[in-house]
Amino acid sequence: MIVNIVVDFFKNLGQQRIDSAVMGVNAKKMGVITKAKTEAAKKFNKAVDAPAKAAKDAVKKGVAGGGNQPKQDGGNVGWFGKKKDEPAQQQSGGEEFGGAEKTVAIDLNAINRGTFKPVVGWVVILNGELRGRDFRLVDGKNTMGTAADCDVVLTDPYLSSKHTVIRHENGTFTIVDMDSTNGTYVNERKITKYDIIDNDKIRLGRTELKFKSLE
Repeated sequence: MIVNIVVDFFKNLGQQRIDSAVMGVNAKKMGVITKAKTEAAKKFNKAVDAPAKAAKDAVKKGVAGGGNQPKQDGGNVGWFGKKKDEPAQQQSGGEEFGGAEKTVAIDLNAINRGTFKPVVGWVVILNGELRGRDFRLVDGKNTMGTAADCDVVLTDPYLSSKHTVIRHENGTFTIVDMDSTNGTYVNERKITKYDIIDNDKIRLGRTELKFKSLE
C-alpha cells in the first residue's frame, strides 16, 4: 500500500514537470510568432508609407527653397499645377460621352400657349374666416370645394369635397352643382345649372361669395 502511494507521488510529480516544460515551450513559441508578426507589420507599413513621405518631403523642400520647383518640358510647373504659360484645356462633355454636345432650342412661347389660361373673372368670399379672400377664375373649368385638388379650395365643413364648378366657354359663365350634399345657391335660389353674370351672389354651404366678371 505504501509502495503504491510513493509510486503515484513520483508519477504525479513527473507529470507535473512534463506539463510545465510543455507550457514553457509553447509560451516561447507564441512569443517568437508574435515578434515575427510585429516585425512583418512594421516592414509592411514602412513600405506603404514611403511614397507618401517622399512626396511630402519633396513639397516641403520646394517651399523651403523659395518656390524653385523642378522644370518640365522647358517651363516652370508646380507639383500639383499646370504650366503658367499653358492655356487651360477646355472641357468637352460631348467627347467624354462619345459624341458632340448639342444645343436644344426650347420654344417657351409654345409651352405657354399650351398651359396658359387667361383670367376671366374671380369670386370674393363675403363671410367667415376667409372673408375678403378672392380666387381667380380662368377660361374653362373651375372646380370649387374642400378637396386639395380643387381650383378654389374652401374650408367650410358644410361643403362637399367637389361641391360645384364654374365653367367659362364662349364668353358665358355657367355654374353647375356637382351633386353636393347641401346644394348650390345663386341669389338665394337653389340651382343645378345656371348662367351667372357680374355681381351675382353665390352660396355654397354656409360660405357666401360674390362673382365678378372681366367681360
